Amino acid sequence: MNQRLLQFSIFFSIVSFQLLSAQNSKSAKGFKDYFPIAERPFLAAGTGNNPYERILLEAKPVVYYSIYNDIREALNRDTIVAGDAVYLSIQPHLRIYDENSKPVKTPSYKAFIGWQSIIKTENNNFLTAAIETGHYSNGQSKSAFSEDFEDNTPESRALYDDITDDTNLSEILNRSSGNFSTNLTRLSLNYRINTFDKDNYPLQSHSFTMAYQIYHNRFLGVFQFGGYNPEDINIYGRHQIEAWYEFTAHFKKMRYSLTQRVFLHPDVHPSAELYRSETSATLYPWDGDLGIMARFSFGFDDYNYRFVDSYPRFSIGLTWDWFTPFVVKPRRMQVPQN
Repeated sequence: MNQRLLQFSIFFSIVSFQLLSAQNSKSAKGFKDYFPIAERPFLAAGTGNNPYERILLEAKPVVYYSIYNDIREALNRDTIVAGDAVYLSIQPHLRIYDENSKPVKTPSYKAFIGWQSIIKTENNNFLTAAIETGHYSNGQSKSAFSEDFEDNTPESRALYDDITDDTNLSEILNRSSGNFSTNLTRLSLNYRINTFDKDNYPLQSHSFTMAYQIYHNRFLGVFQFGGYNPEDINIYGRHQIEAWYEFTAHFKKMRYSLTQRVFLHPDVHPSAELYRSETSATLYPWDGDLGIMARFSFGFDDYNYRFVDSYPRFSIGLTWDWFTPFVVKPRRMQVPQN
């Protein structure tokens, strides 16, 4: 147990440092890059597990590295002009389990190159489109359904001959070293309805996002690298659809948000759930980037090959906002000429 506590402490310290150092870098730089469509980092503990593993802690220490970003500048112009961001995003997903020998197993890694474009409407609302493409894997080399064989060997491929529509994949999944790998591309569209105070600071917003994600074999659509194997893609399915609503407002000097996300992957193996739901509430005590989050999820798991699992989970922890409200210059109104 002492070994698990030590690894828990190290894990917590690393992710906390990542969140807090980002908070400090904001004040040091004097400005911040904004990403209207973004995955938020989090560090959380909770209750609710599949029958095969007990999660102690999980985290997504997501980071965005700007190559170019003029979104804030564009939103502060008098006239309507598009703002753009080109960036790299690294999105690991890590879990510590209640196990002595392998407390961290099959972590997820996503890496994207992305582009977003935002435009302010005549009513000072925001419309954003994004395209991201990259790689998603867990860095393992064994068969997804056996610890005895390397992935994509004849012995591993033969295992899939015994998998039928009635097979419970959650029971036979190789949870310690099973390979998960694919390239993917995401297309997203977001519309944000804003309410401002007299100083043009957003008091309230309604954010609506739709996204479509496709798994494909070639990296960036061109290079023969990092793709899926043919047996696995029949289990993953190739498509995922996402809908996301977020309401943000203020209570006294604190900001809070309420979020509902729904994920659908319609062409997965019949033993996996078709949907996932995430309902969360976040409080930002200092109206800054760092928030306290509570989340309830159910449906398929979102941890690489564990989408074959399905269970409810409640968690609480810390999160980080990549699109903190800021003062926006209103569009200059044209004065009628006499």
